[in-house]
Amino acid sequence: MRRLRPRQICVLLLLVAPLVQPILAGPGTNEKQLKVKLAAIGQENCLGGPDKNAPAVHLKLRLEITNLGDKKLIVSKSIGAAWYGIILASDEQALAAGIYESNLNIDWMLTKSNLQSPPIKSLPAEFAILGPGKSFEVESVIYIAVQPHALPPVYGLLGPGNHVLQLDLGTWFHVSRPEQFKESWKKYGELAYEPVKSDPLSFRVPPEADFAKCRF
Repeated sequence: MRRLRPRQICVLLLLVAPLVQPILAGPGTNEKQLKVKLAAIGQENCLGGPDKNAPAVHLKLRLEITNLGDKKLIVSKSIGAAWYGIILASDEQALAAGIYESNLNIDWMLTKSNLQSPPIKSLPAEFAILGPGKSFEVESVIYIAVQPHALPPVYGLLGPGNHVLQLDLGTWFHVSRPEQFKESWKKYGELAYEPVKSDPLSFRVPPEADFAKCRF
């Protein structure tokens, strides 16, 4: 197993998302080529955000990306840098049944690297080649907004207790369509570019009294 350099990519789970979305493969599909296992390696329960006293759980995640197939896969090392959806449920049974506490779609901001096409004749360093059964790890951070006890309930804001998280993750991060690169790079392996849903991860939101100011 390889571990890539950790990074901290933060998304705030709010009802307002960025206004610009690149033209990328759409959410919700899963070719079952990849397995993404989430592990919580840190949690801060913070007061902060646009409202200085708004509570939020900051989950530091380790993502293990594994090739489930019998062929080499070309996989972006930027998995975990952006996602199409953050799905939250009370438990795994509710998640499997489609009974969500929150299921908000997240728009992506265009960056300079998104606008640039990768070289079509050679495989750039931003991609890993995964043999069958092989995996690599990345780290990411997600912010999950918590329901303030003094305010009326709002969809997408979690109350104290146990919850389950699932991420609908992007795997292709360029505006240019992936099909032409899939054909050109096939000598290296099969390009994985469809979004993939992670395995569920259980976590706990503590009582609001346990939240404290955090440094950002």
